[in-house]
Amino acid sequence: MQFLNQYPIAIPFIAILLAEVVKALIDLIRKRGKIRFINPGGMPSGHSSFVSALVVVVANKEGVGSTLFMVSAVIALIVMYDAVTLRNEAGLHAKAINKLKSGAKLEESLGHTVWEVIIGAVFGAVVAFILLNI
Repeated sequence: MQFLNQYPIAIPFIAILLAEVVKALIDLIRKRGKIRFINPGGMPSGHSSFVSALVVVVANKEGVGSTLFMVSAVIALIVMYDAVTLRNEAGLHAKAINKLKSGAKLEESLGHTVWEVIIGAVFGAVVAFILLNI
C-alpha cells in the first residue's frame, strides 16, 4: 500500500486499534461486565502492540543496526516493563482501596500480566510485518 509506505507511523496505530478490537471481543466472549476498548489492562496489551509494531517499522525502514532502531527497542522494553510492574501494582492498590473504602470505584485493571504483554507484542509485530509486506 502506497499510503503505508509514505506514512509508516500509521502501522503502529493500526496495530493498537486491532489489538483493542480483539481485547473488546475477548471481553464479550468472557462475558466480562465492562468492555475494555482503548482502556488499560486486558488481553492483548494495546501498548505492547503499538511499540512492537513501531520497532518492526523502524527495523524495516532504518535497519536493525541503526540508532533509531535501538532507541525504539529500548522505549518498547520500557513500556512493556511498566505495564507488567508499575501499572499492574497500581491496579492491585486500587483493588485494595476499593475493598477498604465503601463507595470507592477506582479502576483496577490498569496493568497487564506477562502473557498479555507478550501476546500484545507478538500481535503488533505480526500486524506490522503483514502491513509492510502487502
